[in-house]
Amino acid sequence: MTQGVIYMVDGEGLRRMKPSAPENENRMQELVARYPELITDGDGDLLLIRREHPIGDGEGEARWSVDHLFVTQDAIPVLVELKRAVDTRLRREVVGQILDYAANATLHWQPGTIAQSFAREAGADHADAKLAQFIGDRSAEEFWKQVDTNLRDGRIKLVFVADEIPRELARIVEFLNDQMRADVRAVELRWFSGEGGVTTLSPRIIGETQRAAATKSSSRALAPISVDEWISTRLANSSPETREAAHRFVQLIESEGGEVAVPSTQGSIISQFPAESGKVLYPFSIAPNGMLKLLLAYLINRPAFAPEEVRSSLYTSLEKIVGPLHTRSLSGEPGFKASLLIEPEKEAAVRTLLREILKIARAFNP
Repeated sequence: MTQGVIYMVDGEGLRRMKPSAPENENRMQELVARYPELITDGDGDLLLIRREHPIGDGEGEARWSVDHLFVTQDAIPVLVELKRAVDTRLRREVVGQILDYAANATLHWQPGTIAQSFAREAGADHADAKLAQFIGDRSAEEFWKQVDTNLRDGRIKLVFVADEIPRELARIVEFLNDQMRADVRAVELRWFSGEGGVTTLSPRIIGETQRAAATKSSSRALAPISVDEWISTRLANSSPETREAAHRFVQLIESEGGEVAVPSTQGSIISQFPAESGKVLYPFSIAPNGMLKLLLAYLINRPAFAPEEVRSSLYTSLEKIVGPLHTRSLSGEPGFKASLLIEPEKEAAVRTLLREILKIARAFNP
């Protein structure tokens, strides 16, 4: 494909930008990792999990590595493979390569693999804050559970990136996207250079057909279920005490003026309390593993709970009630076995803590 000249207008006037190419593949990888908006489409922002993420084949831990692993704000894993146009593998070999990656990642990555990779790469001191910035008020636990669910069910995105996409690859991408559950895209990231070392990048998305978009968007929505249905199905393998505790959790929340709901991702049941400001408060949730969690990862985004000493006080209070919590992070989701809630004195103490949380929130937004 012949690329024309483009022009950039700045304070110095008109600059003529000529077609060029990235000096090496690593330069492309660095730019995509730093500026993932270069390869986004209708899914919006991307969160980088890791560059060169290892993928095993069931016999070895890292037979391959995908150039980039991202997730979307809808918790869809995104596998990205980059090649320069001069790389002859871009014609057809790269297709088999990324399909190998997708098949083995969905089969061999265990629940929690992507979340753990993100935590290691981002660092213990930054991972929670970085994730909270990306997902906003949503529960981190819910988000990572949905990532795992989407991966398990093959709801992933495969993206080829090159400075020029051959016609053969474009046709294959469009065909695969029509036929597969996974979304398949190619991004042609055209390179232009001008005087003074200025570089301009012009991305073009290839592969999204109206038929594929309609089919996949309709298949992603989960049929709504009630809280009782969630408890009976998601906690089916838990102890009777855990299921009883989940029902008591619902009663406790409702008796204090809130309600318990099942989010669209169905990865937990979550308590919610309306506020005068119109912004809902989400203090606790119960996960399918039977953990009752204090949602500090959410509360940290509310001004009333932003000071570390406030969250530390809540953490300490909960620890005194139920004993050691499963994380010490004041920006995470410390939890304990929900079955403890069937003990009357612990239920009463958790109720007192809930009232304290509501009091703090209402004092800040009377």
